[in-house]
Amino acid sequence: MIGAIIRDHLDLLDEPQLALRLRHYQRSTLLDIAACGTEACGLHRERCDHCGDQRVVANTCGNRSCPHCQAGERRAWVEDREAELLPCGYFHAVLTLPAELRGIAEAFPHAVYGALMRAAPDAIQYLAAKPEHLDAEVGSVAVLHTWGRDLKLHPHVHLIVTAGGWQKKRQCWIDAPRQGSQRRPFLVPVAALRATFQLRLARLLLDDYDAGAFQQGDWEAFPMLGSAASFRSFLSGLREKAWCIHIEPPFGSPQVLLRYLGRYINRVAVSPQRVQYDTITDWVTVSWKDHTTQIDRALTLEPRDFMARFARHILPPGFVRIRFRGLWCTPVSDRYRCTACGIGIYRRIPGGNRPPRSERHRRLRALRQESLATPGAAAPTA
Repeated sequence: MIGAIIRDHLDLLDEPQLALRLRHYQRSTLLDIAACGTEACGLHRERCDHCGDQRVVANTCGNRSCPHCQAGERRAWVEDREAELLPCGYFHAVLTLPAELRGIAEAFPHAVYGALMRAAPDAIQYLAAKPEHLDAEVGSVAVLHTWGRDLKLHPHVHLIVTAGGWQKKRQCWIDAPRQGSQRRPFLVPVAALRATFQLRLARLLLDDYDAGAFQQGDWEAFPMLGSAASFRSFLSGLREKAWCIHIEPPFGSPQVLLRYLGRYINRVAVSPQRVQYDTITDWVTVSWKDHTTQIDRALTLEPRDFMARFARHILPPGFVRIRFRGLWCTPVSDRYRCTACGIGIYRRIPGGNRPPRSERHRRLRALRQESLATPGAAAPTA
């Protein structure tokens, strides 16, 4: 709907009353949103890998501010995950990178965040499989967050874990045991999870060190990276501290937790609703609610500082920040299922790439002029 409104009023973007109020990137973003999902963004072909059926699909604009691209992806992700939920309870676990590793994580994000995203589900899978605990294989989905509510660097992993698992030897489902007067489900001891997570993360980081992951970049700023021995000693010292580990059944249904995490799937650091920009004072204000005190808070920054804080949370190209383990499989979304045979998957055929932004905007205006010149012609739709 937003794209349709912009397409119907493209001429307003050239009028001084509106043009003077928009920065160049804002204007370009509006044009991107208008072009999204239309011929202006180009077309590509997809072929079913089972029956060979082909279809032509319009490219999206790919702009991170586009509600058509990002909101659609978020909704689709949540819907896909909800369809995968097993008929059992779920735990919500949060495993946080210690503060002493945040500087190294900022300098070497691929290595440190990669180790974090492996160590967190590894620790849960390992402990749950032990006979003294659940003695079964659980399923989990892990999502990496690198930010706190004030945009400071605060890397942590959210995991949704099944409250029970599959016992392979006996071929049966085992529910998580219940403990305490309230008989709440219990997965693994927090102390054991903390120790296992610490050990696994340290081993992965040392493996990365041996593989040369910390030899490029600003490693001189971190004395502990001077040698494998010094790095090992540094990590051993960290393991003596109590890292922040949180695990409990979600207060609401697993669907509520999925929707909570889904809000961050295609978004970096902060939602637009929490950001206010005063064009008169030229200050950026970020607001949030302190969940501990339930007090509304706000942080005012210069634009330069805001952009710097925001940029800290942009992950390296190709980094996978959502990972699935164990019983939580990821079947193919119906959005890519072949509509002809219902079995195969549409795979993109090479070619039909999105044209450059300037060409997209030129095509968009041409399409708009064609629709105005042809009475009754339908405007391009997303």
